[in-house]
Amino acid sequence: MKIMLTGGGTGGHIYPALSIAEALKETYKDVELIYVGSKIGLEQDILKKTDLAATFIDVRPVYRKLNFKMIKSLFFNSVGFFQAYRTIKRHKPDVVIGTGGYVAGAIVCVASLLGIPSAIHEQNAFPGFTNRALSRFADRIMIAFEDAKSRFKYPEKVVFTGLPISEKFTEVTSEAARKVLGFSDELFIVLSVGGSNGAQHLNEILLQTYTEFRDTPNIKFIHVAGSRFFEPLQKRIKEGAYAVGENVEIKSYIEDMPCYLNACDLVISRAGASTIHEIIATETPSVIIPSPNVTDDHQTFNAKIIDAQGLGVVMKESELTADLMAHVINDLFTDRSKLEIMKSNCKRVDSKKTMDYILTVVDQLLKDKS
Repeated sequence: MKIMLTGGGTGGHIYPALSIAEALKETYKDVELIYVGSKIGLEQDILKKTDLAATFIDVRPVYRKLNFKMIKSLFFNSVGFFQAYRTIKRHKPDVVIGTGGYVAGAIVCVASLLGIPSAIHEQNAFPGFTNRALSRFADRIMIAFEDAKSRFKYPEKVVFTGLPISEKFTEVTSEAARKVLGFSDELFIVLSVGGSNGAQHLNEILLQTYTEFRDTPNIKFIHVAGSRFFEPLQKRIKEGAYAVGENVEIKSYIEDMPCYLNACDLVISRAGASTIHEIIATETPSVIIPSPNVTDDHQTFNAKIIDAQGLGVVMKESELTADLMAHVINDLFTDRSKLEIMKSNCKRVDSKKTMDYILTVVDQLLKDKS
């Protein structure tokens, strides 16, 4: 049995596919997996750290305005579709699963035209362009947010599964994580993350906020600035632009996010789909600031579950100030009962059956094949 996985461009498309791959290997002992990514996405670097067989094709973003970029993307995508056809004919998969990104568009579309059962997984509450287009071709549409169903033209194909995340997020306890990272029990840990690439405006607001706590005992801030902004931010701190105290630690990137999420008392984050589900899975109280710079404002839609179910605080970036953020942090720091309510509400969100739902879809596709 051979299953082809495809998804690329960003971690939000790649990591769900990798989680599905792990579950498939555990469930089907005879399964052969092949991952198809794009030549320009993050997947080449990420897949080097896995044991998955992988191949890469030429695909580019689709531009809707007639200019040189559009002509260039049409050329590459035409080549990409030919490569997708050749890749599928060579590997002869029984099932194809796409998790978003332009590479999934080419592979799933070609698979459908060749009569190979396929499914797509949409991570966001507002579906992306590729998955909306693929909904016509795919046999099943798996969604991570219930709200996404009404935004597809073929609701009869839609199956709510939730979003697959690594088991590492639920395997470590808070106590064990704090011990690994060397945090004492009395220390209140605030983790702030602007996304995999960071966020300049959020960096500025949060560092201004943390200066308000420079003399506050028993509180520590770990801020992930993003690789693009890490060195400039360190330089500005040295120049005195931000008078942060020794209780602030700046990082460019965190490799072991499961450990840090379980160790912290509060996380301040964007509203990427994977991030939202990881926060819920680790039962971490949160302050969510949806990015205004994403397609279709999908992070605002993602954040609705946090607000509606009392899992954290949602704030608009347009209304965000250092004083307001300091007030919110201080309120949660001094009144821990609010954090306990958020934790308790996270426990009520059932995310443990996500992979079972996805594997059921795969079983159905395999039966369709036979």
